Amino acid sequence: MRAVKPLRICMVIDAWDDANNGGVVSTRRFTELLRAKGHTVEILATGNPAPGKFPLKSWVIPTPGNIMERMRLPFAWPDPKILGEVIPRQDVIHSHFPFWLGIKAIGVARKAGVPVVSTFHVQAEHLLHNVGIRSPWAVKQVYRFFLATAYDRSDAVLCPSAFSEREIRRYGLTVPTEVISNGVPPDYRPLPRAECETFPGKFTILTVGRLAREKRHDLMIEAIRASRHEKRIQLVALGDGPLKAKLEEQGKVLTNPPVFRWLKPHELIRYYGGADLGLHAADVEVECMSVLEAMACGLPCVIADSPLSATPQFATTPDLLFPAGDREALTARIDRWIEDPEGLARSRAVVREAADRYRIEVSVDKLEALYRRVIAARAPGGAPVTT
Repeated sequence: MRAVKPLRICMVIDAWDDANNGGVVSTRRFTELLRAKGHTVEILATGNPAPGKFPLKSWVIPTPGNIMERMRLPFAWPDPKILGEVIPRQDVIHSHFPFWLGIKAIGVARKAGVPVVSTFHVQAEHLLHNVGIRSPWAVKQVYRFFLATAYDRSDAVLCPSAFSEREIRRYGLTVPTEVISNGVPPDYRPLPRAECETFPGKFTILTVGRLAREKRHDLMIEAIRASRHEKRIQLVALGDGPLKAKLEEQGKVLTNPPVFRWLKPHELIRYYGGADLGLHAADVEVECMSVLEAMACGLPCVIADSPLSATPQFATTPDLLFPAGDREALTARIDRWIEDPEGLARSRAVVREAADRYRIEVSVDKLEALYRRVIAARAPGGAPVTT
């Protein structure tokens, strides 16, 4: 039997170190697993030096209130000398963001004949909604730019969900796509109650994600405020972002003001295990790792049914969905689950089983297979990439 040749892979991603971003967390996990399978994975990113990593200088686009900087997502300065040294020796490069680093890296790869896989992590709405722009025309222009400079210049585009694949196709993507979930690691599992972070005497609602406009923490606070059980609810919001101070002020209207904390990914597990109900009210998502992680830990999540979000795919029952942006409907869902503890307990096993379909070990095998297909397609006489 012929041995399978290990690959040389370069992850091109703006942020790497202390990032508050699901795409970065996912990429770090994939990198670890690919290295464990024997592949050489090098990283082009901002931050501190590390084995296999080539640090790049960071820069920030000026935005109202320094929103991008406060979201902990720096942009990388694409040093042409470093890119010219690192990229040509790769079998494949994987570009994660359609920003200046990714655009320049794709250009270097194309000149060197190195195949490119790009991931559709960022919806145009992620960027625009955070600066207060909701114009459909502006959304189309951002996607036109992403396609022309990054995605349509790639050999294949990885989409974390079927929704995100449909979305980018809707805006005109022409290259092959592959749906591969970010996946959930095996350490995300139910823990003994004694090992979990709990708030005794309270019905704990947990939300995980950036404190940014599209995540709709403001809606969560107002929905809890209107609940029949408001006095016994404790909202725990794990994340950081530009709206932290504003949300802390808004949360003072509650009997139990929200608890805001920023934690490293592995520290989330004990909070998932200690909560009674998860909540994800975001309007915009390409998948949503936090809901998947919560489910793997046995935590049912109420999810916004938004036309710009993939997260409704995780709802195991209609009672775990509410119309996006509808405060009254969200309050009704919260009250419904508080008043049905037996049903909530039964849902824990159901969501845990559903999360098993998204194990990261399966995703990394699919990713490796995609790399090999784009590499083979570039070889003399190679077949086109199929998905």
